[in-house]
Amino acid sequence: MSWTGDPIWLADVLRAVGLRVIEHEGWRDRGHGDFRDLRGVLCHHTAGGGTEDWRIVQYGRPDLDGPLAQLVLERDGTFRVIAAGVCWHAGRGSWPGWPTDNANYHVIGIEAVSRGDGTDWTPAQLDAYKRGCAAILGRIGRTADDCVAHREYSREGKIDPAGIDMDEFRRDVAAFLERKDAPMSASEVTQLQEFIIKFCGPISSDVKDIREQLCGLDQRDLGQYAGWPQLGGHTLVDALADVIGRLDKFESRFIPPAL
Repeated sequence: MSWTGDPIWLADVLRAVGLRVIEHEGWRDRGHGDFRDLRGVLCHHTAGGGTEDWRIVQYGRPDLDGPLAQLVLERDGTFRVIAAGVCWHAGRGSWPGWPTDNANYHVIGIEAVSRGDGTDWTPAQLDAYKRGCAAILGRIGRTADDCVAHREYSREGKIDPAGIDMDEFRRDVAAFLERKDAPMSASEVTQLQEFIIKFCGPISSDVKDIREQLCGLDQRDLGQYAGWPQLGGHTLVDALADVIGRLDKFESRFIPPAL
């Protein structure tokens, strides 16, 4: 069942999947009225590409009052939470299951910082774009089919987000929604490393050397612990456990039980 009302949970949902978030003061009360039921995410680019693009999204343009989208996605993958209320971003258009010419009251807009020529997307930004869309769609109970490019919805000649193959984009969003073959985000990797360092000390070449001895030469950096061919595919620990088990069985044949 879809969420009804304003998405005051936006910041929390994005952080929950390891994304960096900046909350702009007053965002929970900013917008052009309240949402109805939420049905998806509409993807845009800012057509600017600079560090100040968010200002136009929040405050608007001479011909259109802000806010113009709920979220701004910076080039380093950081999300700015601009508004929880309705924003003017969709314009006229249609998409299956969305109200024609009235998507502003039903979809969350993400303005990703980009020149708009399709050549300046960063890996961190694209990764965060997909993860953020998946997190929102999961929260409102919708699928990747409701992750839509502005150009796909619009009948006003929009081209955004330029340079992104939306079929591929939606496949990746679906993978994140299902958590199948979804790689860890950069922030999740950092959190895991910090956890390991806290309890085990710094990760150094010594740790890699130990892992190589325990798990096998080819598996040291791959995270695949198939073991050593000389040990029948066992890791050193598995092989040692097998030897101890065999010795225990051998001893039990010759040493009488204690009376």
